Amino acid sequence: MPTADPSPHLPERQWRAPVPDTGGPHSRVVIAGGGLAGLEVARQLAALGVEDVLVIEAGPAEDLLHIHSAHKPDQALRAFLDPAGDPHFHRPWIPESAPHYAANAGLRKRLGGRSLYWYGASLPVEDWALADWPESVAKDLRGSWRGGGPLYEQVAADLGVDPNRLDRQQPVLELGGFRLVRTPQAETRFGADGRWYAYSPLDHWRDPVTGAALDGPRGIRFLCGTEVLSVDVEDGRACGVLVRETGPNAEARRISADSVVLAAGTIECSRLAIQALCAIDPGRPPRLDGLTDHIVQGFFLRVRDAGDAGDAGDAGDAGGSASHGLSGVASGSYVAACEDAVRSNLFITVERPEPGVRLFDVRLTGEQLPGTGSHVTCEPGGEYPWRTTVTADLAPADRDVVGRQRQVLEEVWRRLAAEFGLPATPLVFDDFDHPVRTNAFVLPESIGAETSEGPFTWSSLLGTEDHEGCTLPLGGVLDDRHAFDAVPGLYACGPATFPRMGAANPSLTTLALARRLARFLAEADDREPHRGTSEAQA
Repeated sequence: MPTADPSPHLPERQWRAPVPDTGGPHSRVVIAGGGLAGLEVARQLAALGVEDVLVIEAGPAEDLLHIHSAHKPDQALRAFLDPAGDPHFHRPWIPESAPHYAANAGLRKRLGGRSLYWYGASLPVEDWALADWPESVAKDLRGSWRGGGPLYEQVAADLGVDPNRLDRQQPVLELGGFRLVRTPQAETRFGADGRWYAYSPLDHWRDPVTGAALDGPRGIRFLCGTEVLSVDVEDGRACGVLVRETGPNAEARRISADSVVLAAGTIECSRLAIQALCAIDPGRPPRLDGLTDHIVQGFFLRVRDAGDAGDAGDAGDAGGSASHGLSGVASGSYVAACEDAVRSNLFITVERPEPGVRLFDVRLTGEQLPGTGSHVTCEPGGEYPWRTTVTADLAPADRDVVGRQRQVLEEVWRRLAAEFGLPATPLVFDDFDHPVRTNAFVLPESIGAETSEGPFTWSSLLGTEDHEGCTLPLGGVLDDRHAFDAVPGLYACGPATFPRMGAANPSLTTLALARRLARFLAEADDREPHRGTSEAQA
């Protein structure tokens, strides 16, 4: 990843997460993973008065700025879509269905994780997908949480976004039968060079613009540069974790806990869960089915629009009047829900790189259904971590989504062609499983190398959207309180726990469920006596 510009408003970052004094080798709650889900659970636990929460993160705590805060837009986009130059990029699994879950698919090993790459899109899971979630969880998200407003509303209010379904918001852009609203985004803009950041729980503990440390976090300790090898299981319950610092000659050691939370990303959480489940039942197949990622396709179009006076209406907010044409639409991101059968949301991002030129990035984000064809499998062995492989497959219902998305994209393209007087030649799509152009095509060097205006179609390989989930579903592997039925004391959070992904970006739901899990853990902390055990060398 390119280093941050030495701009005056970006001073040197020196903040380091405190490493705990393990003279007390026991923590009340150990959270494996310091990304969006794990940090939000920790933050909520501290707010609820739970002390001695330990967050264990495999990566360092040396650079805690969001990529769009640390870098100019083109550099940040490259770090997101083309992570080869990111020193934090890491893929701990073997892809069995390459190119899916290969190439640019992986984790970001750093405190803050993918929250520092998030673009801020904050959409609730659609009602048609929530219908397959446990009723109690759906009610807490949409109906009422502990006698107050629903979790979606509470979290959305904190993020400053509209939690309503897209079809209940006032459209600001109409394109044929599509009524688009400004994409609800949890972001803050600063600086004349277009820098901004999206929400991360780290915002409560470090300045998101400068990286300077703020007060706290009280009650939370961090152990960074440390891999969680396995969950310790004794007498049929989780009692801590086995960890090892990164680097040569590091020895494994145990940290005991009253509760363990898996928050290390869907595939790493699946590995840790498989190891724990097999420790309880050695005859259990070392595999978790249901792995999903979003199905994403789109096209890119450059248009000459000499009559455009510019972004005079760029302040256009969700309360503005709808625009019936695109020639004068303000730059930004817009979204609309497609018909339920498409299981997708339509996004249109409009940019103005120079006078007289408009760039349209049109894409659909759709749901892959969980099933047995996509799964995470481990190879049991004498040492941890177990070798992990990922298999991806699109079921017939998912192939139907691919086809329906292409029909929607064709319709949008014809509307754009009519708007700008372009010949509406049919879109040509690559094989979804082996695309020539992936989502990295929207990088400036790729777009700039094209001599024609387009349209240029592209698609995302599974595993590259950072939206994988559904291997540890609530109401399935987990009960409706986020606990493993088969392993008392073990919990999970993040998109891995979604029973169905829906079409929505998962971050708003991840934050809402983190708040929900934290309350259950805090209540358990009040009820249960705390164990004290000695640390043993592995």
